[in-house]
Amino acid sequence: EISLGIIYIHHTEPKKFFSQRDINQMETLGRQTGTAIENARLFEEVQKLAKTDPLTGINNRSSLFHLGIQEIERAIRYHHDLSILMLDIDHFKKVNDSYGHTAGDQVLQAMVNKYLEICRKVDIIGRYGGEEFVIVLPETDLKEAYFVAERLRQNIAEMEIIVDNRKIKITVSIGVSSLTAQDYEKKYTTDIFENLLEHADQALY
Repeated sequence: EISLGIIYIHHTEPKKFFSQRDINQMETLGRQTGTAIENARLFEEVQKLAKTDPLTGINNRSSLFHLGIQEIERAIRYHHDLSILMLDIDHFKKVNDSYGHTAGDQVLQAMVNKYLEICRKVDIIGRYGGEEFVIVLPETDLKEAYFVAERLRQNIAEMEIIVDNRKIKITVSIGVSSLTAQDYEKKYTTDIFENLLEHADQALY
């Protein structure tokens, strides 16, 4: 990755030239500015890595919880619907045992790409752990969430993932949960998010 910047300096007096001292100062300023920009870029990259699952590029568990709780706070404040999907690859161990862990990683990446293809930009997708993923659906009631889940399930079942000239097909189980009237009465949004995850997990199984 290359960062390119331009510092433009002009003389206030026409037909005047910059001295060597001026040029040296400009070069020093340019180097200092470049270092500051590079440090800011590296800091942003580190911050992004801290929030991202390294394999799939989506939110990691910590970031998922942070963003999910924010969405619940917004939903409660404005009395909007909100639903959660929990997805688990069926018999994923068999994929790793039959094709190897590298193939398993490619299956996870292909599945996440399918999630990103189908879901909206406002939806929050995160890796919950292993082969389990969570999708937070803002402004989506239980009925709408069910249709999203079914669409995901069907699309993933129809996928053909090619790894080393071998065709791998997978299916997923999906649990759905939504905010209820009782959730709006709870004091802590963290408890609400964990409760929704627990209900989605139960529905998945």
